[in-house]
Amino acid sequence: MRLVDAIRHRPWLAAVLGGALLGGVIGLFLPIRAADPPKADAVDWTLPTAQSLKRFREDQYQLVRGARYWGELAAAGGRRAAPLNWTPVAILTRPSVRVAVSVAGKKETQWVRLGEALPDGATLVSVTRDRIWFEKDGCRRERPLYPGKPDKATAAADACIGAPAATPTTPAVSRRPLPAPAGKTP
Repeated sequence: MRLVDAIRHRPWLAAVLGGALLGGVIGLFLPIRAADPPKADAVDWTLPTAQSLKRFREDQYQLVRGARYWGELAAAGGRRAAPLNWTPVAILTRPSVRVAVSVAGKKETQWVRLGEALPDGATLVSVTRDRIWFEKDGCRRERPLYPGKPDKATAAADACIGAPAATPTTPAVSRRPLPAPAGKTP
């Protein structure tokens, strides 16, 4: 009788107990199953074609292949002459454009005008107040008057800016036509 009185006074308690009992019975007799894996589609596949695997253009490949990044190769067994290590010492822009160049191991400086040859055979192309541009081995390069690190004076000169046919952005001084070489008439 006590149980019946408790259920009458508290009907929500009877609902909770009945729900727990029903959930326990269902949980014991119905196991939890994992979801079935998705079925694989029957898709035909083929190997890719050679054209779809080609990752470069032929003209770009030939351009890179023909570039002379490290200069000319010496003949087998032959020795190349050591490159001259030179640095610009001074730049004059008035009355005429000239660059003073010092060669490592020599005390005197050499003055070079636009279009003339530098100590290593490169041609002086353009000059600003703190930088010079020159062409060597068919490649335009630049060298600053005041390099950031004095022990790496030629590191910037090894970087190729562009071919002589493609004119990079250089100052107005370089827009003057170069003088014709001696002995040649147009």
